[in-house]
Amino acid sequence: MIRHGETPWTVAGRYQGLTDVPLSRRGIRQAKALARALKADRPSFLYTSTLRRARDTARYIGAKIGVREIMDARLNELDFGKWEGAPYRRLARSGGSQFRKWREGKLRRPPGGESIVSLARRAGKFLEEITRRHPRQTVAVVAHGGPIKMILFKALKAEDCSIGSFRIDPASITLVEGDQRLFQIAWTNRVDY
Repeated sequence: MIRHGETPWTVAGRYQGLTDVPLSRRGIRQAKALARALKADRPSFLYTSTLRRARDTARYIGAKIGVREIMDARLNELDFGKWEGAPYRRLARSGGSQFRKWREGKLRRPPGGESIVSLARRAGKFLEEITRRHPRQTVAVVAHGGPIKMILFKALKAEDCSIGSFRIDPASITLVEGDQRLFQIAWTNRVDY
């Protein structure tokens, strides 16, 4: 599981969601570093979100490892609705009880956005499908923090699907090993360039 490289909105602390934000210059360098890091693993398949920041990260990886990327909208980030583009700090000050509940994992849908249940369902279906389709093969998945977290929850059979439970850094790789019966997180690493 690979989170896309940095974007200008990552640096500004804004909710990106479905907004098609490009990689920053640093994000491009990170994508190239991810490609170098994955070359030795030689994934057989490379899936990516349809959003530009993930597609561009996957394009660098695919060119380096010689695998064509496969786009899948189930890997797209959560739709943050009215919070799209808003800085976290501003919402923390002016978002009131809704934002506080969101950060505590008690609000299951940003105002006007997609529910956590919907995100978990589509990410879970993606995991089920690729493990069935590619048994005993290495698959690279370039996505966003939200879908990666939901895939990890599904893989580990975790009960709590709180999107704020842990952080997935930009340009990070989380290695998940297993099959439909048993998964484990083998390691996670942020790639430096």
